[in-house]
Amino acid sequence: MSSSSSNGAPDPSPFPVFIGYDPREAIAFEVCRHSLLKHSSIPLRIIPIKQSELRSSGLYWRHRGPTESTEFSFTRFLTPFLASFSCWALFIDCDFLFTADITPLLSLIDDRFAVMCVKHEYAPKESTKMDGAVQTVYPRKNWSSMVLYNCGHPKNRSALTPETVSTQTGAYLHRFMWLDDDEIGEVPFVWNFLVGHNRVDPDDPETVPKVIHYTSGGPWFERYRDCEFSDLWLKELEEWEKEKDEENAEDA
Repeated sequence: MSSSSSNGAPDPSPFPVFIGYDPREAIAFEVCRHSLLKHSSIPLRIIPIKQSELRSSGLYWRHRGPTESTEFSFTRFLTPFLASFSCWALFIDCDFLFTADITPLLSLIDDRFAVMCVKHEYAPKESTKMDGAVQTVYPRKNWSSMVLYNCGHPKNRSALTPETVSTQTGAYLHRFMWLDDDEIGEVPFVWNFLVGHNRVDPDDPETVPKVIHYTSGGPWFERYRDCEFSDLWLKELEEWEKEKDEENAEDA
């Protein structure tokens, strides 16, 4: 990744990270944000994508369908628009936990691509997830859960508008059908490590997750309180709560 200002100096602007937000998973958003900032060695600008705000601004108006398990099922595709179709930006679901610095991920950015993601081959076995939401199966599932967007790419600029995101099919959006296959770059699976699907090889450090994705449901749901890697999320929650309490005490 490289970016420069007009005088040739490195661009000090914080890197934009958009996180899908759902009121039912507000605590997951806070923990995700905390883990991201804690590990990052570079400045970041964290932006929650809140459907209510997009609707009130007239930027999103599609009716919610029965297969939309979160409020950001489709609003995620507004990331390039919300980034003013400029530079690169990262979108992630709120059910992510960062265990490593984001900088090595951003170093993989390649301007040849319109998007970059983990190209999972994932077919969940459960019929429901989270708090009973319907678990849908479709090609390229979870590709859109963590995406590096080349926001100024011509195809993203023309396709990912409020009109398109509010009216196009789920297949068109989640399968990146506005792009040719060679415009979709790939990053290692450890940057979107699916709990219950991906596996750590004790003999291969390259399989240790840098970003854990509780895709079926995380410890903030009672049903998944004891899922794999739940201890890491609960530890992060404890750290966030402690910092919040300290901040509140200082403000009192």
